[in-house]
Amino acid sequence: MACLGFNGSNKPKSIVVVHHHTLIREGIARILQEADFHVVEQADTERSLLWLVAQHNPDIILVDWEASEVDLDTIRGLTEKFPRTTIVILTRPQSSDAFLPAMQTGARGCLSVNLSAQEFVEALRMLAKGDIIISEEMVKGVKEELAADQTAKTKDDISGREREVLQLVSRGATNREIAETLIVSEHTVKAHLRNILDKLNLRNRQQAAAYAVQEGLVTDIKSENPSESTP
Repeated sequence: MACLGFNGSNKPKSIVVVHHHTLIREGIARILQEADFHVVEQADTERSLLWLVAQHNPDIILVDWEASEVDLDTIRGLTEKFPRTTIVILTRPQSSDAFLPAMQTGARGCLSVNLSAQEFVEALRMLAKGDIIISEEMVKGVKEELAADQTAKTKDDISGREREVLQLVSRGATNREIAETLIVSEHTVKAHLRNILDKLNLRNRQQAAAYAVQEGLVTDIKSENPSESTP
């Protein structure tokens, strides 16, 4: 499935990398720079991150969840103060219990440290286009999280138009962008979203995006890599 992006700029995306350990932080920065991203700064503490973001207003903040001081309150504050900035969590699969709260708070991506450099770069490119990205290993945690609260949920309950809205939500589209794509009003989009959340017993857009991943309505990282495809 081709990715749908709403950011048409070809300008290299600016990134702030957050990690306690200098060697790992600089290694991540080098991978990104070689892939034509613009690493504007590197941060090792929450305080330095907040100062750097205020100075540079980057496109993406890449945070190692276990090796930084960044918490849910920090993510919430950053997304409210810098709405154009995309926050991406880098974490270990065994820490997937923190993934959904981070996404619900405002993060738009959760990437496993087990990704190859190529998969990592491709994921960030998709994020830069406006997509919501979740590593395949994290999707397993999402399925388990949603399964406990999903007795009556089924994608068959939603209409064709609601499915289109859900798919666009999973790509990170705003209500306005969805309205322009489907040629409807923003009021209609909001109504569809309310119906989707009610029918699937979900609380917000992030859970809707996670549901879309579970049901195969959004492309995972590996499927975008031709070398990973099945003959």
